[in-house]
Amino acid sequence: MKQKEAENCHKGHREHVRHRFVTSGLEAFAPHEILELLLFYSIPQRDTNPLAHKLMETYGSLFGVLSAPVEDLMTIDGVGERTAVLLSLIFQVGRWIRLEQMNGAGVNFLCQESAQQYCKELFCGQHNEAAYELCLNQRGNLLTCNCMANGNIRSVSMDIRTLIKNAVLSHADSILLTHNHPGGDAMPSPEDRDATRHIEDALDRVNIRLRDHIVVGENEIVSMREMGYLK
Repeated sequence: MKQKEAENCHKGHREHVRHRFVTSGLEAFAPHEILELLLFYSIPQRDTNPLAHKLMETYGSLFGVLSAPVEDLMTIDGVGERTAVLLSLIFQVGRWIRLEQMNGAGVNFLCQESAQQYCKELFCGQHNEAAYELCLNQRGNLLTCNCMANGNIRSVSMDIRTLIKNAVLSHADSILLTHNHPGGDAMPSPEDRDATRHIEDALDRVNIRLRDHIVVGENEIVSMREMGYLK
């Protein structure tokens, strides 16, 4: 009888939390309550409040929880693969929606501030070093965004032949390269500078301009053109 009463109480609590969200949105929710609500959909039978508190204590913020790698989340007692994937998926979907909105608004990469903001959003929550090629038209609008590499945290490389092929197939007037330095500063390494020069020379041969190579660090963004590393 006590177990049945507990189950009914738990069910009632979930219905109350869901009703709060439907009627009022998230404005009245504390961060751990948002997590608790999300966890309803991967943990159907258990009280998710203690786990929500544990996740907040471990990662320090809702952003920290949702941007954590799946493998890292699964080290937390009570977090299985389904829960870890759900939390990571929510963050990644939000990231791509923001990029889609920026594209829909016609972000112009001729504007340095807009270009850097887009690159910052592109790498939001990324824990591995990655590189992208942004193919642009004459007006500086995005034609295609190609992930060129997704490596370990210390190294990333781009295949020049593939990079040029992407640009030609996109009928690009210019391209913008960007990669990140997760957990570090954004200062381009000697390897970054050498690779960029080789890419710029290769693009020159097919009359496509390298507009910039933007490096996104943990707390800063660096334009290699503004630093004088491009022609």
